[in-house]
Amino acid sequence: MQVFHSWEEAEAAQILGGAITVGNFDGVHMGHQQVLAELKGHAEAVGGAAVVVTFEPHPRAVLFPKESPRRLGHVHERLQYLEKSGVGAVLLLKFTQELATWSAEKFSHVLYDAFNFKHIHVGYDFAFGHDRQGHVKDLRVLGEVKGFTVTEASAFEMLGAVVSSSRIRSAIEAADFDMAGKLLGRGYSISGEVLHGDKRGREMNFPTANVDVAGLAHPPVGIYAVRASTPEKVWDAAAYLGYRPTFNGRTLLLETHVLDDAPDLYGQIFTVEFVQRIREDRTFTGACDLAHQIADDCESARNILSCGTNS
Repeated sequence: MQVFHSWEEAEAAQILGGAITVGNFDGVHMGHQQVLAELKGHAEAVGGAAVVVTFEPHPRAVLFPKESPRRLGHVHERLQYLEKSGVGAVLLLKFTQELATWSAEKFSHVLYDAFNFKHIHVGYDFAFGHDRQGHVKDLRVLGEVKGFTVTEASAFEMLGAVVSSSRIRSAIEAADFDMAGKLLGRGYSISGEVLHGDKRGREMNFPTANVDVAGLAHPPVGIYAVRASTPEKVWDAAAYLGYRPTFNGRTLLLETHVLDDAPDLYGQIFTVEFVQRIREDRTFTGACDLAHQIADDCESARNILSCGTNS
């Protein structure tokens, strides 16, 4: 999969005559996967590449920063899942205040000039351009002039409602990992590069791999049974999501202790898939009491994971 970061890069690549879609694709959930599967079908029909145009940061983070939704994954995860869907190219556009001022007409003309696509396939609630003033009917008018066709995906429903990023966030925030996983089409996880911490876990003989969760949707603070992985290996593990009140912490952390192993994970991309909540976060009298509780938590995680529980 080719990835471009500007209109100029995309134009230079000369990926012409295919099928295209535009959207945020936060989480690349089951609804998105339907759109992408249909996009691939349209690309095959016109004999060209399947192309996705997406944005970073989320437009609401630029336009309404106080109302910006927590994301369902980092941008590297979005690209990973888009690649797994089989698309041929992604234009990852930086969303700026200037781009937000573009009219629907300007955006659609620049989009067409970059890719000369034969077909555009969009989601059921698609809108584009300044103040979301552009809609499918505007694309169809342009298509009659430029010679491309337009289709609109139907809303994708599961378990009684439309699949949406906001619905998945609600499930995650309720620690309903079974629901979140069904709507995502995979286990709910947080992924990122393992960062150096203050080594408190190592001092208590429970070393942890720390991953940044800033800006991400996440479950309530507490202890979780999880499955942790790198591209090469999967481990049973216990994870702590919280502020470390015992040590007067103020930064939300995701700290994962791999069970029965001590891999060197610094600098690696590490994925933590949540399986079940074990307990709430709480303050302990000191490191010794905390270490005893961590040992109990690890045993709870081991029991949960050995039973294959995912609810």
